[in-house]
Amino acid sequence: MDFNGQQKIIDMLGCCHRDLAYIASEMGTLDYLNKESLLNYYIFKAINSEVHMWLLNINNNSVVTLASRNIFELYLIMLEVNSNEESLYRFYAQLAGDRDVLNSAFIKKCKDADYPLSESGYSMLQKEPIPTIFENVTTHPFNIRNLAVVHDYLEDYEFFYKLSSKLIHPSALKVFGIEQNSHQYEVVAMVGYHFMSKTTDYAVHLYNEKLAIRKAKI
Repeated sequence: MDFNGQQKIIDMLGCCHRDLAYIASEMGTLDYLNKESLLNYYIFKAINSEVHMWLLNINNNSVVTLASRNIFELYLIMLEVNSNEESLYRFYAQLAGDRDVLNSAFIKKCKDADYPLSESGYSMLQKEPIPTIFENVTTHPFNIRNLAVVHDYLEDYEFFYKLSSKLIHPSALKVFGIEQNSHQYEVVAMVGYHFMSKTTDYAVHLYNEKLAIRKAKI
């Protein structure tokens, strides 16, 4: 990507970064947010982390490709959890399962490597009980391809998963050295920014809706 094109991306990402940070900071005290607003708060933060990683690694095409793909996935998740309550609860319910899988693998690796965990450290990694509200909720993770189909982004899904897998993982293309200034990377960055822009617009829309509700109650 030439300097002017890259600088334009940097400037636009900077604007998105500021907008998302502002929206998250203005959503209110976390203890008083309803489940929908709380989940959106964490999604906004997750998206902003990807933008921050992108900006810190603007010349690392593998990182830019990964950040672009993650932003696309987070955008689909944000659309889905805001489209119906069942998906909202399903994503919340997934948290306990994700944590248990991660902690179980971590404990097993510590034991296999004969790395001692303190009693307090071990107790922190034990399975946590599922809150009553989520006991009967389906907990298997979202299938990103299915979300892409539902929200009419299958073409973008296929673009990201076919191209990014070759640019991120040790494919022959990656091993033999695709040029850093390859047009493939430039297209990935532009599509990634496109979804970053859509994500920010949607976040602003959700925030303005919340403001409207607040004003109506006054």
